[in-house]
Amino acid sequence: MQKNVTPSVRKLKNDQLRKHVAAIHTSGDLSLLERKMVNVLLLNAYDDLLSRRTHTLPVDHLRAMLGWEESNNVTLLKKILRTLTSTPIEFNIMEDGKETWRVMTMISFGEIKGSICTYRYDEYLAERFYDPQIYAMINLGVQRRFEGGYALTLYENCLRYKSVGSTGWWELERFKKLIGASASIYDEFKYLKREVITKSIKEINRISDILIEAEYRKIGRKVSFIRFNLTENPQKSLLEPELLDDHASIRESETFKRLREHGIGERLAIAWILQDKEQAQAVVDYVEERDKKKLIKGTTAGYIRKLIEDGADVGKSTYEINKEKTRKESFDKEKCKKVDEKKLELEAEYKRHLVTNRIQNLTMTEIIDLVEHYSIGEGRDKTKSYNPVTGKFKDAIERVSFTGWLRSQFLPEVVMNKNEFVLWLEMKNKKATVAS
Repeated sequence: MQKNVTPSVRKLKNDQLRKHVAAIHTSGDLSLLERKMVNVLLLNAYDDLLSRRTHTLPVDHLRAMLGWEESNNVTLLKKILRTLTSTPIEFNIMEDGKETWRVMTMISFGEIKGSICTYRYDEYLAERFYDPQIYAMINLGVQRRFEGGYALTLYENCLRYKSVGSTGWWELERFKKLIGASASIYDEFKYLKREVITKSIKEINRISDILIEAEYRKIGRKVSFIRFNLTENPQKSLLEPELLDDHASIRESETFKRLREHGIGERLAIAWILQDKEQAQAVVDYVEERDKKKLIKGTTAGYIRKLIEDGADVGKSTYEINKEKTRKESFDKEKCKKVDEKKLELEAEYKRHLVTNRIQNLTMTEIIDLVEHYSIGEGRDKTKSYNPVTGKFKDAIERVSFTGWLRSQFLPEVVMNKNEFVLWLEMKNKKATVAS
């Protein structure tokens, strides 16, 4: 740990994060959610980067900062932490006229235990994050609005050039590395431009506080360089109401102000209040009462921290305890209901998937037999456009009607195989992750 350091007090307004440019530039391979997680974890730890290696954040708070207020996907949080512990960050730094190369992982440790997420930074990385010589200001309110991973990556890489109005020319290969566009399809420029550059620019200009446009430079007939010009978004005033500090009301609360008076860091105080505001208030009351009686040997801040992190019971009333218990039971019941509903929804989707496969794999003989059966029953007078040679309906309405009848026939016959259902879910989630 760095010694003899007295860090100056730094206020990060509106959830703005000073993020070292090296950390932005070397994490292009991260997905959208992983990039958002990096920024949220760093913002939470910022006040204590030089004084503590290990940092904590309530899982509920973490989900809220990621924009997951309605999601309780702890499995995905674990997956993202696992990725960050294996994601390298490279630094190329000039020291004494010579280039020094360093590499380390984004975080060195991650844990989710109960309702708390714990993580750790390497000392060197923490020092670079806290006092970068060059940094970009990333607003987490803006970040939550992004839906495309390439768009957020491009936004982060452009933001540091906001004051000069242009990124300068980047070699196209360097740009692809920064943005994480490593798929072979992007070796052909028209696909890179259409799927990555154009879509990202549209999203940035629509939802963020800056506007960007791309310029290209060719060598011969081939595009070899790209640069982005930046201006303030004239619609910024319309965006600002949505980008206001999510924690403004907490900062105005009496409990927050009292915690700060005792020397508790801003982000830590917010985290405690979000986790359990009644507990935070009760602990402050308890500590101040003991301090008046001169019963605290060390600092009040240290005592407050110990009581809160240990989950100490400092005198909640029976009414408050019962109220909290009832609220939790109600929440758990509602959560179970949503889980059950989601499970039924996924099972129904899987059955429809099986039926679709069954229909697509019908032989010509099977189709002829089914059409004949359909025509003498529910499909009477609805098979006039059917061609027995091709096995197809020329009329779209008749075709849709027959397909609906097929589904009604096959659906009751579907038998769920648990293992195959699990494999289908994994493939579905994998596709969703890749798409994000």
